[in-house]
Amino acid sequence: MSTLAKVFVVLLAVFSIAFTVMTVSVVAQMTNWKDTAVKYEQHARIADTNLRNLIAASAADLATARDSVRAQMQKSADLEAQLSGKTTEFNQLRADLAKATAEKTSSESMSASLVNQLAAAESARGEYRKQRDDLEKRNIDLERRNVDLSDRVNELTARVAVLLEEKRQFEQQLNILKSENESFSRTSRAPASGATMESPTGMALGGVDALTPLTVVAVRGHVLQVEGDLVTLSVGSADGVKKDMIFVIHRGDNYVGDVRISAVDPNQAAGRLIRSTQSPSAGDMATDAVSLAQSRR
Repeated sequence: MSTLAKVFVVLLAVFSIAFTVMTVSVVAQMTNWKDTAVKYEQHARIADTNLRNLIAASAADLATARDSVRAQMQKSADLEAQLSGKTTEFNQLRADLAKATAEKTSSESMSASLVNQLAAAESARGEYRKQRDDLEKRNIDLERRNVDLSDRVNELTARVAVLLEEKRQFEQQLNILKSENESFSRTSRAPASGATMESPTGMALGGVDALTPLTVVAVRGHVLQVEGDLVTLSVGSADGVKKDMIFVIHRGDNYVGDVRISAVDPNQAAGRLIRSTQSPSAGDMATDAVSLAQSRR
């Protein structure tokens, strides 16, 4: 019940009491006024009781209405707080949306840039693929030419090996012929003409004055291996090397030492250092001392 309705009810009750009093005063002047007064007094009491009950009910309703208003005000305050929070959240969401929109724009721009780069990369890849195909063709052609050249090199190597073997055989035959010529010359007491068939061209080294058995032609080789004072040479009996021959070891124009042969194989010879200025090493040249001495004259 609203406050206006309650005020209206109170006014109605007041007017009812006033009307009752006026009616009682009027009726009192009439006959049987006493019974009427008692009756109206009872009605007045009943009306007063109803009025009091109505006032109490109105007060209770008013208190309830105040409690309801207070609750509604509290609810309104809560809703305002929620609204403030939602407003803040909305503003944050709007800022996040703006940021997301900017990031989306940046991402789209980057994506477009990457698409362009990808297109350029694909174009470059096609060019590289073409170049690679060309290089593969050239590589195949070079490999084929390399195989042909390898075959040619193998063929020439084989021919060189054959020619070297033939040269070695000719040198051995020449050495045998010179040995026979020397023997024949000694038998006939004539100068050995084989000694002038080939002029040795050994290195002219100073300070070398070794003695060795006589050889017919210059014997030249190189050092294969060195173990302490034991030196292995690349020439042997097939080249005219004999035991006790002395070979001069030299490195370019520099004298290294003298080696006296103590063991002879067909293709190798070994001996010990009898004099040296430095340690020989593999690859040093070796020339028999007699031929070297003759070349100095």
